[in-house]
Amino acid sequence: MFAVIISILVVLVIIIVVAAAAWTLRSSGDEQTDKSDKAVQDTQATQSAQSAREPTKELAWRRFHHMNFIYGDPPGPRKSRPDGRVTFAGDTDNTSQCQRWCEQDPSCLGYTHVGNVGTDWSNQCYLVKSYAHGISPQMDHHSGWKYYV
Repeated sequence: MFAVIISILVVLVIIIVVAAAAWTLRSSGDEQTDKSDKAVQDTQATQSAQSAREPTKELAWRRFHHMNFIYGDPPGPRKSRPDGRVTFAGDTDNTSQCQRWCEQDPSCLGYTHVGNVGTDWSNQCYLVKSYAHGISPQMDHHSGWKYYV
């Protein structure tokens, strides 16, 4: 009988020790969660403060007169490259319109406006969408390159 009572007491002690350990682990987990949540909030607050201090970058243009950024790229007048590297934007006799089309296209890096050259290529706008493009000095071609400051 004495052995049974001792066995029961040992089992109760084991249960109490396990429960205490579980409660301790749970409490420390909550503290870690609280610390983690606070760290996330601090990071978000820091990022918000940094973005409030950093000015928004503005679009700027570098213009090139008598420069063709699409030399050898389009397969023909009013045609885009199949890989999308250079796309035909439209017919216009206005270089500023060509630049506006590029500004409205987030994938556009720059443009070339072909002026009145007296051929099937006259008064066309092409948008450059890749850094892999041909460049050549050519009369009546006006190009621009987008960058942010």
